[in-house]
Amino acid sequence: MNKQLAFRILVLAIFILLIVPMLIQDGMFMDGLIYASVAHNLANGLGDFWALTFSETYLKNYSEQLPLFFGIQALFFKVFGSSLYVERIFLLTMACLTAFNIIKTWKLIYSNSIEKRRLEWLPVLLWILIPICFWSYVNNVQETLMAVFATASVYFAFKALILKRNVLLYLTVSGVFVFCCSFCKGFQGLFPIVTVAIYWIITREISVKQMIWYSFVLIAVPALIYIVLLLNESSFQAISENFNNRVLRTFNKPSSSTTDNRFYLMYRLFTEHIPSILVVILIYTISYFKHIKVNTKGQFKLAAVFFLIGIAGSLPLIVTSEQRGFYLVTSLPFFALCLSILAAPYLSPLTRTIKSTSRGFKALLFGSIGLLFTAIILSGLQFGKTKRDHNALHDVYLIGETIPKGSTLNITPKLRQDYSLVAYFVRYYNINLDLKQSSHNPYYLKKKDLADEAPSTYQKMNLDLKEYDLYEKVRK
Repeated sequence: MNKQLAFRILVLAIFILLIVPMLIQDGMFMDGLIYASVAHNLANGLGDFWALTFSETYLKNYSEQLPLFFGIQALFFKVFGSSLYVERIFLLTMACLTAFNIIKTWKLIYSNSIEKRRLEWLPVLLWILIPICFWSYVNNVQETLMAVFATASVYFAFKALILKRNVLLYLTVSGVFVFCCSFCKGFQGLFPIVTVAIYWIITREISVKQMIWYSFVLIAVPALIYIVLLLNESSFQAISENFNNRVLRTFNKPSSSTTDNRFYLMYRLFTEHIPSILVVILIYTISYFKHIKVNTKGQFKLAAVFFLIGIAGSLPLIVTSEQRGFYLVTSLPFFALCLSILAAPYLSPLTRTIKSTSRGFKALLFGSIGLLFTAIILSGLQFGKTKRDHNALHDVYLIGETIPKGSTLNITPKLRQDYSLVAYFVRYYNINLDLKQSSHNPYYLKKKDLADEAPSTYQKMNLDLKEYDLYEKVRK
């Protein structure tokens, strides 16, 4: 029996357990909910790829982000319909694709070592154990797609560097993925272009001329694509509006700040990796007590390459004070590869000592199988449950099934900042909440525990709502 099988099943079980039970439940982080609403609108002909829209009454011209994420997620809505599980399928697909790219990269860098190549489960484990990582795959942030593009870009760059054949082809493909990564959220997605330069600085396994030429290709490919897009009126307008609205606002508007400490993300980068670091320490500790002798030749350089690629995707984020933990998700696979490379020389001889006939191995195998079935059953039990905004979702569904889809509701001034409520109505029923309280709208919504009074021209509807009250315009 392949001794790695038990570990692969264990990692698969952990992967499912950390993502699927929460992913399958209703309710979502506000930003992710807005993104799903915009993509759903695009799939249903509301707005287009270069002119996205969120709501008729709020962010009708949605230029907060570049359009690629929404275009790809919209394809899922076109194929699978409008169910709330569509964005869940999308997110699970992104998680699987990122894991696949991590595995492919691992097998590429260890193509000359069968024993270490079989440890492909290790970087996946160290990656999915990062709390902000599995949180992001539950909440539809754009970095979930960006991680796919970033890992694909680095993989193809390494194919050119390691295989030393079809170099131009692989670097061109890598450059295309750099563009795709950046065409989700802008500049922060460009960091894979430093891959070749970092590889040369650390390993010196290519010449200076090769480094310059390869880096030129990586930079030129996305640059040419952007030049072509800027020559088109529609794409130029979308890109320029995003730059003015998002990039300049981040630097110019204090309201965009989320922290007073510019190094907040560096602190988060360390704390988020504590579970992965503890796994590596455990491997080191077991190796020490078992008196395992290891050969770490070349491993520190290789680990340093991936560490610096990860830093290139993380450190530039501190230039503004708008910092959120999930911004790191694009760079996390590279830190997982770095830690795994440092652990592999110790783990490889450890697994060699394991006997597939031993009680310990059988316990690990059957325990992993048991955990896998537990994860699947637990996931299935979450259908129909909500992980957040339970009362609000109850009311959204009841209202959405009562009034016509596409309706517009006036709301009280105190509900103006409840963007999650706005997004739930848009995502599930294309119902718009009017922040301007137009007198033409047939419905009025207020929160039960707020003192705001509904206008006298509206009368309360008899609905079993938990958090809100809905009023209908009195017909004369």
